[in-house]
Amino acid sequence: MRKTILNPVSVKGVGLHTGAPSTMTFKPAEDGIHFVRVDLPGSLPIKADLHHVGSTLRGTNLKNETAEVWTVEHVLSTLSALGITDLLVEMDGPEPPITDGSAKVYAEHLQQAGLKELDTDLPQLVLKQPVTYSFGSIAYSAEPADQLTITFVYEHKHPLVGRQEYTLALNTDNYLAEISQARTFGFEEELAFLKAHGLAKGGSLDNAIVIGKEKYLNELRYADELVRHKILDLVGDFSLIGKKLPPLKITCRMGGHKHNVLFGRLLLANSEER
Repeated sequence: MRKTILNPVSVKGVGLHTGAPSTMTFKPAEDGIHFVRVDLPGSLPIKADLHHVGSTLRGTNLKNETAEVWTVEHVLSTLSALGITDLLVEMDGPEPPITDGSAKVYAEHLQQAGLKELDTDLPQLVLKQPVTYSFGSIAYSAEPADQLTITFVYEHKHPLVGRQEYTLALNTDNYLAEISQARTFGFEEELAFLKAHGLAKGGSLDNAIVIGKEKYLNELRYADELVRHKILDLVGDFSLIGKKLPPLKITCRMGGHKHNVLFGRLLLANSEER
């Protein structure tokens, strides 16, 4: 069944890239998931779907003719995992608060708000045939299976990272226990470049894993926290499909926001609705 929340709830903090103070308020709705910039008079709600992806630079950014919201993938991931299909998300700036860099705070607040089932079902996709996609070292595949699972392979030349692989049977309990607390991450050598280009102004050791030349600059929550966070991002990006995914075996190697969105469009194009 479609689902919303019972009561409004707010999350406050700073935006990851802007560093600006940010308040995000979740409100019950019955017409899908929409983001609205309350700081911009006359701005229209932005529907969270593949058609409204404006860019995928260091995050998944949505826009319409009146406004834009940045780095919404952690919020979307949480909503998807909790089964929330209908929600109004009010923001007083361009970015959600980054909180601790994971989905943990969002999940806690939304659960405290209470969940409410609506009277209609979310349409489910039926994959007509296995789907594959590749671009250089990046590869995705999806095929029918007995349950919905995501396998992600993340590799990096940095000796502290190497190769990380994780498989998740995607349901609410597994997501909350295994994925929701995995934080965003970056490499120390990238920070100067990002800040010089107006990015990561709100990033700190309180809300991101920083990988130094010889050690992690903060303590990991999981030995494979990086690949778990890549799954968190993928769940958020795939939620933009706007339909319930059927039981599938999804495999991704080295994907990111841009290619998550492209593969999401392929899945949609090769599926029927039930």
